[in-house]
Amino acid sequence: MGDTRFQHSEAFLQWIWENLHFNFTSLKTTDGKELHILNPGVLNPTDGPDFKQTAIEIEGVRWYGDVEIHTQSAHWKAHGHQNDANYNSVILHVIADNNTRQVQTVNGSKPFTLNLIPYLPANLHRFLKNFDQPHNDLACASSLHFISEEAFYQQLEKSHLEYFEKKSDDLLRFYDPNLLPSKAWKQALILALWDGLGISQNRKPMQATASTLLTQWDGASIKEGGAIAMEIAGFGNSTSAISWNYKSVRPANHPTQRIQTAVEFTHLILQTPFENFLSVDAPLLWKKWGQQASLSYSSRLNILFGTVFLPALYVLGNLFAHQRLSETALSNWNGLKTPIPTSLLKKLKTLNLTNESYRNKLGAIHLLKTYCMPGKCSECFVLKNAIES
Repeated sequence: MGDTRFQHSEAFLQWIWENLHFNFTSLKTTDGKELHILNPGVLNPTDGPDFKQTAIEIEGVRWYGDVEIHTQSAHWKAHGHQNDANYNSVILHVIADNNTRQVQTVNGSKPFTLNLIPYLPANLHRFLKNFDQPHNDLACASSLHFISEEAFYQQLEKSHLEYFEKKSDDLLRFYDPNLLPSKAWKQALILALWDGLGISQNRKPMQATASTLLTQWDGASIKEGGAIAMEIAGFGNSTSAISWNYKSVRPANHPTQRIQTAVEFTHLILQTPFENFLSVDAPLLWKKWGQQASLSYSSRLNILFGTVFLPALYVLGNLFAHQRLSETALSNWNGLKTPIPTSLLKKLKTLNLTNESYRNKLGAIHLLKTYCMPGKCSECFVLKNAIES
């Protein structure tokens, strides 16, 4: 690869080492010693060296210990490893950097250094070179001939599950452990729904309105609850400290419309006996609510079913050790198909995939926001599959 710099993450370099995705048949340390890898070791999920239980052979002598991996040689000192006794057992410093430096541990030992750059495969070089070019769309869109749709959907399934776990964790932010579990869960569900209806510009104002409303509801009807909510939000005669963002807000998304929908949800949740939520048929409540109230079908409500209600049921199942409920919620999530606004998935369109089922998969949003937009290509199956192929 010449002097080509390795411009991707340390996690990606760890993956290359762990899976031996380089020419390991004729390795030499930076000081010219022959190196054979007997065991690349086990990835360390905690503090300390990246790989434990590594075995290597250098000039006929076997070494057993740890491996530390950095994209740049200077990171050893920058990370303070020279002052950390946890790194005393490092026998090999693996880098992707032609500007190598000798490193040292607290106990004075000097681990061997292996620069992987000369041993990385040509297809990796070609692929990363494409990624290094400036582009307005997704990085992999300029390398379509490398892309496997199977790998893309493998990554999408991973992202879909991660998104569900994230939304479940998000709901717990609204859970008040000082309340009775049944009340705390209902309140968390209500707050999460108000939050979801506030996306994208008015989440905090919706949360603030809901928090105050719950302290004043006390058996109110939908009409009474709506009036209270409007006063709290500052749309009545009162002076409210809540500030709303109206920029580019369509009439159907105006805060007053969203508040009315949220009030109807609040009323339905509070009126539903708690034991009904503990039933494996609980996901059906969403459709029932839509039929009972003026909650007409929309992609927004279908998205909320997936991003709020199903995660809430999953959390409820975990809280009450009701495994079947949690499994039902997750199963519904895995099978959920909901149209996602084209504007949100515009960048995925540049991949020109023959199978466009991703457009009905909520995990596609998480894929874009968590992997594609931040440029975390090295953690994506699409890139890894391209390297392996």
